[in-house]
Amino acid sequence: MKESKTSLFQTLGTGLALLISVMALIVSLYEANILKDQQRALVWPYFGVGSNFSGKGFSFVASNNGTGPALIKSMEVIYEDSVYPSFEDILDKIKPDRVIGYDRLRFSNLNNTVVKPGEERAIFNMPWDDETREMASFLMNTRIKVQYCSVLGDCWVYDSADDSHTEGTFKSRAEFQRN
Repeated sequence: MKESKTSLFQTLGTGLALLISVMALIVSLYEANILKDQQRALVWPYFGVGSNFSGKGFSFVASNNGTGPALIKSMEVIYEDSVYPSFEDILDKIKPDRVIGYDRLRFSNLNNTVVKPGEERAIFNMPWDDETREMASFLMNTRIKVQYCSVLGDCWVYDSADDSHTEGTFKSRAEFQRN
């Protein structure tokens, strides 16, 4: 009789130890998942592009308002449903006989660059004059799509048409380049 009680206690003790081990494993997995989410939050980029009007001129400004760097993988500039490799090409489309040239226009390429958290970078800038004021009104219809990723490899696509950030990737039909 003593042996069966001892055997029963050993079986219950083994079962209890197994239950505690399984519960510890579940808690560990849960904590690991929380740490992974916290790590993602620490390096999460939030990239966007906006137009800027000032007393000096018109520009498109890219910014990263996230907590981590934005690795720019692909950039597409769309005007009137066509993809253009540069703002210079868009200006040629808007006003082929324009006088303003490289000496007054400023371009910056984002492809394969990193935008730091809190950084703002002008990707196109032109000073005001009668000609550029006319062109700026047309440029407001420009759509910019950018694929950006975090240092952990999570990627999003920013689309200025609706200021959206969609998880995923895309490859530009004509990669934007600086002239």
